[in-house]
Amino acid sequence: MPIDIVMGLPPEETNGMMTAHDYLCRLAREKLCASAEKRKRSYDVKVKTEQFKVGDWVFYHYPRRFQSRSAKWQKSYTGPYLVVHVIKPVNCILQKSPKSKPFVVHVDKLKKCFEMTPTAWVSVINR
Repeated sequence: MPIDIVMGLPPEETNGMMTAHDYLCRLAREKLCASAEKRKRSYDVKVKTEQFKVGDWVFYHYPRRFQSRSAKWQKSYTGPYLVVHVIKPVNCILQKSPKSKPFVVHVDKLKKCFEMTPTAWVSVINR
């Protein structure tokens, strides 16, 4: 009865079975887990795995939006940055120059740089 859902059953009538609240919580958890698995599978289909190593040069996706300017004419990537440390499985620590502060980014925001090494780093790397 609807009143039983609102008020709950007396303990002697539950006989160790689940209450309506427990049943709904379990059902919601099952549906959320199934939905999360489905989203993960669809995301994994589109993701491209790229492995970065310490010492690789990368560009960092950092789209800056300026008012009154078209987004297609603006730069989306900044850099190049040096990969200082790799935090498994999906993060990297980047540094712009030897004196700049390192920061952590997700590998989805990086793309490999195929340019020459910036001159600011040449003396640090050759040590």
